[in-house]
Amino acid sequence: MQNFPFYDKPMRIQYAKTKSDCIAKNDGSFVPREKKKKQEEKAERKQRAEEAQQSAIPNGTGSQSNGGPKAPFHHGNVNAQEQAAPNNILFIQNLPHETTSMMLQLLFEQYPGFKEVRMIEAKPGIAFVEYEDEDQSSTAMQNLQGFKIAPQYPMAITFAKK
Repeated sequence: MQNFPFYDKPMRIQYAKTKSDCIAKNDGSFVPREKKKKQEEKAERKQRAEEAQQSAIPNGTGSQSNGGPKAPFHHGNVNAQEQAAPNNILFIQNLPHETTSMMLQLLFEQYPGFKEVRMIEAKPGIAFVEYEDEDQSSTAMQNLQGFKIAPQYPMAITFAKK
């Protein structure tokens, strides 16, 4: 079955590097892992580092001075997406993992032209919000840029790439 087409991609098969939890439980050698906690701690450290960078930025360069889409907490690949052409679909980042599509719908539907919210199940923390046209999405983006659903999560909103 190696390289057999599966959903238009070649299937890659390899031997497991470790025993699965199911097999380990059956043979009695199961030891619970704390992998998720380590990932959460890593995310917290990253968040603290971003906050430290944010506090180091001079106060005069924020988005509030000119009403533009830039926000001082953006970094790395987000800045590249700021250059994306206006689009009726917004790309939302830095959402708490507990965020639901209903929460975002209630937030974004207060602006005219709202169509739908699409959450990315495989990547918590991001979503797409669609409006009828670019002007309506621009209005929502400017008004909700930096909105905090949770205290440590200011939303980063950019136009989705076409």
